[in-house]
Amino acid sequence: MAQSAGEPFLTRPLSVVLDFVRFGAALLVAVGHAVQLGLYQGWFPFGVRMQHYCVIVFFVLSGLVISTSVLGGRSSLPRYAIARLARILPVAIPALIFSTLAAYVLAGPSPVRMDNSPEDALAITRQLLAPLTFLSAWPGVAGPVWNPPYWSLCYEVWYYAIFALAVFLRGWARVVAVVLGCLAAGGAILLLMPVWLFGVALTHVPAARRLPLAAAPFVLVGAGLLALALFEVDREVLNPLLKAWWPGDTEWSQWALSDIAMGLLMMPVLAAARSLSGRFAEPIVSLDATAKRLAGFSFTLYLFHWPLIQLLRSWGLDAGRSLALFASLIALIVLASAAISLLTERQSPRLRRWMEARFLDERRGVFAI
Repeated sequence: MAQSAGEPFLTRPLSVVLDFVRFGAALLVAVGHAVQLGLYQGWFPFGVRMQHYCVIVFFVLSGLVISTSVLGGRSSLPRYAIARLARILPVAIPALIFSTLAAYVLAGPSPVRMDNSPEDALAITRQLLAPLTFLSAWPGVAGPVWNPPYWSLCYEVWYYAIFALAVFLRGWARVVAVVLGCLAAGGAILLLMPVWLFGVALTHVPAARRLPLAAAPFVLVGAGLLALALFEVDREVLNPLLKAWWPGDTEWSQWALSDIAMGLLMMPVLAAARSLSGRFAEPIVSLDATAKRLAGFSFTLYLFHWPLIQLLRSWGLDAGRSLALFASLIALIVLASAAISLLTERQSPRLRRWMEARFLDERRGVFAI
């Protein structure tokens, strides 16, 4: 039986499932980039579509989780800001420092392809400072050294900010702030914001909570077939259409039309996953601890895998055409990310508690001055 429409969209069983999805998507991004960078030269059935559409999955899940957290009722703009900063900064800052050190200090003698590491000290500084302020996704602004995947975090930070302005402000202050936020973000970043908002929409659309269990398998199969159809038209039709229509630089949004289509497909998929996870709630919830452990370092895996791959290659380590060796190197990257996460995202709760104690007036939910 479908779950009650009065329940929140993000139920506990679905949350467990999505923790596995978060880790799986981060792992697939790492695998795809490892192939893209030449760590493995053997047969591989997927192109850049795989890792790119995994980022779209992240965007939809991000909108869903953020909206759910705000709907709880106790949230305020200060609490929201502290929660987001405590989640992002412990991973983002170390990732930028590590990728820069990896390129200039830890790298071996072998040249690497797609080497985004300038020789000029001023350029190096720009490529560190711009990402630290989450401006490196703007067209023409320098991106981070040895960490192109950082672009999606910059996009998300702007979505967090615009969403907060829309939710927590009122009246004309909200209108003005949202307009200014959108202008500051720029057109390229806003092109992908609908994808993030699809996740938000799931928390507000009652129909998404009413999908009958019997319909869920058919929805999943139908979405899968539509995704395959999308793969036939994305690069050949939709991407050139956007390029011809959009007047400016699309930067990391060059697949925006395809990404919006994939984001739309994610909505019925998640509705079906909610229904199915409710049916099998007991065995799914029993995996909660495992899911949390894996999801607990997925952010670190996402932001650290590229420099780790480049480090391996700079020391002449690659898998060639050996699938077994490739799997071993990927396992090494995953284990390294899990270890690094003890110093990064595992510190997020501690940082959040400290920030709340230092900057938040708990009685009123406002910043303590």
